[in-house]
Amino acid sequence: MQELLPYLHDIVGDTAEITIEDDWASEADGSVDHDQPPSIRSAYIRPHNAAALPMDITCEQWIVIELGRIGGRWELGYDSDDLALAKALLGAAAAGRVTETTALGRSKVDVTLTDGTILSETGYDGCLTILIPLPGWTTWGRTKRYEPYRTRATE
Repeated sequence: MQELLPYLHDIVGDTAEITIEDDWASEADGSVDHDQPPSIRSAYIRPHNAAALPMDITCEQWIVIELGRIGGRWELGYDSDDLALAKALLGAAAAGRVTETTALGRSKVDVTLTDGTILSETGYDGCLTILIPLPGWTTWGRTKRYEPYRTRATE
């Protein structure tokens, strides 16, 4: 999170609210040692532009980037390649290069990186969605293209 927070502030500036939450692990007796670093750090980025995509980041054992309503979850490590991918995903979301297709209990998030590469993640909500096939849902589902955090009106 230490490397991602300054980057987040750079890409969103004053176009979003960034809320940080720290959670500490508790001991067997229920006590918490706040002198130790938090075991989980989360950042919630909520753009002022209602048509832009909110982003959630959780750093624990993995860096978890969540973009979209159901799909769009990337679990990354802390090595330099994964940190670069995390920054690329966050930058694409802030720039408005994300589309999300939704249908009954499922969504597919497509993120277009600066080099034109498209990364896709599909998520399902609940166990019934896996059992209920919806052939071709990515073609007939509702698709939303998110706007950039910085729009002409906010610049």
